[in-house]
Amino acid sequence: MARPWRLFWLLVLSLHAVAASAWWWLTPGGFPFSHPRFWSNSVAPLVVLAVVVAAVMAARRERLERLRASLAAFPAAWCASALVGRFVFPITLGRLFVVPLIGAGLMAGALVMTFRRKVPAAGWPVWGVVLVAALFGAVSPLSQRPPEPDTRPLNLALPETVSGTIAPSPNGRLGERLFVHVGDGSATVKAGGLTLSVQPLLRFLARSPDGCLTILAPPAIREGPDLRLTSAAQDENGLSLTYRADYDATLQVGPDAGAGPIVLESTARLTRPIESHLNSFCDVEVSGHKRLALSFSPCPDQRIEVRPADYPVGRPLRFAYMDAAGSFHVVEGTSGEKGPFRELAGGRLGRSEPLAITLHDGDAAVARITLDDWSAQAGTALSPTAGWGAPVNAIEFSLEGDAPGSRAAIYITLAGTSVGRGWDCVGHAVGTYRNRLRIETLGVRPAAEAARNPDLKAPLP
Repeated sequence: MARPWRLFWLLVLSLHAVAASAWWWLTPGGFPFSHPRFWSNSVAPLVVLAVVVAAVMAARRERLERLRASLAAFPAAWCASALVGRFVFPITLGRLFVVPLIGAGLMAGALVMTFRRKVPAAGWPVWGVVLVAALFGAVSPLSQRPPEPDTRPLNLALPETVSGTIAPSPNGRLGERLFVHVGDGSATVKAGGLTLSVQPLLRFLARSPDGCLTILAPPAIREGPDLRLTSAAQDENGLSLTYRADYDATLQVGPDAGAGPIVLESTARLTRPIESHLNSFCDVEVSGHKRLALSFSPCPDQRIEVRPADYPVGRPLRFAYMDAAGSFHVVEGTSGEKGPFRELAGGRLGRSEPLAITLHDGDAAVARITLDDWSAQAGTALSPTAGWGAPVNAIEFSLEGDAPGSRAAIYITLAGTSVGRGWDCVGHAVGTYRNRLRIETLGVRPAAEAARNPDLKAPLP
C-alpha cells in the first residue's frame, strides 16, 4: 500500500476506534436486551472495534483481499446511515446528512485508489461485507429514534376565560403570602420561614422538530416560542391568566386564604406531540432554609437531604421517579447525573395518587407541596439518556451553591432527558395536561389559637 493511502487509512481506523471506544464508555447502560439502546450503546461499538482490529490484522499479514473487505465496510455503513438518517430525521438532517455522505464518498474513492492495481475486482466476499455494513449503517439512525410518547394527558377542558378587572400592572399581590408574576406565570409564596418561587406552567426549553438530537436542531426551532400572556382577569375567586405559544396554557391562582393552602392550577393543551430534551412540568426554588431535606409521601419516614450536585461529573445528583410498575424511587447518581443509580428511599405510588413533598428545615417540617396530577400523567418509558432502569419522568433536587443554606431547586418533569448523558429527546403526547399544585405551611398555629394560648407551641406534623 502506498504511503499516502496507508496514512489515510491509519487515520480512518484510529478515528473509528477512538469514537467507538468513547461511545461505549460514555453512553448509558443498563438497558434490557430487547431495548434498541442496548444494541446501539453496548453492541455496536464492539462491532466497529472488531472491524478495525480485522483491518489491522489483515494489513499486518498482507491479506489484501481481507483488508479491502474490512475497509469497504466503513464507506458502506456511513453512506447508508446518512441516507436513512435523512429520511428518519428530515428536518434536523435536511442538510447535515451531506457531511457523513461526503466522508463516505472520500473513503470509497480512497478504497478504489488504494487497491486498483493490487487485487482483482471485488468478488462476493467483499460485496457481502458491503451489504452487511450498509444494513448496520441503516439501522443505526433508526435506533436513535425516541420512544413513542407515553405521557397520559388528563384531557380536561381548558377553563373558560374569566371576565373581570384586568390587572393594572404585570405583577400582583394576592395576599400576605402570595405574589404572582403575571408576565411569566410564576408565583412567590411565603411558607413559614421559607420563600418558594414556583413556575407551574408546562414549558418546553430544548425541542427537536423530528426526534433527532436537540444539539443539532436549528436554534430557532430548538428554543421554540415563549409563552406569551394574552389575557389576565381578577375577581373574588382569584386570578385567571391565559397564555399562548404554539399551544394554549392557562393559570388560575386562588386567593390567599390566610392559614389555608395556596392553590395554583395550570393547564396546557397540545395539538401535536412535542419532543424535547429539557422541559418543565413544575419548577420550585426554595430559599430561607438553614439545612433543607425532603420527604415524599410514598416513603414519608425517609428524609433526603438536599445537597449540591456537579455537572457533567462530580458530586451526584439526587432525584426521584416513578417506574412503570408503580414503584416510587429516590436515588442518586454515581457521578453528576450519570448512573448507575443508588437507591436512597422508595415506596408505592399509584396512578392518579397525589404526590406530597414535605420540606424540612433541620428537624422541623416547614411546608408541603402536593402535586395532584403528576403521577396520573407521567411517562414511564425508559429514558434514552439515563439508562439503568430510570424512566423519562423525574423530580430532580439540588442546592445551587456549596453552603447548606444556599438556594435549592426542584425540577419536575413528566417526560424529559435531563438526567444522564446526551441530547436525546422524548415526547409529550397530544392532549390537555393539568398541574394542580397545593402549598401548605406546616407547624403554624391559626392566629385565633395563638391569641388564646400564647405559650402553647404548635406541634409539627
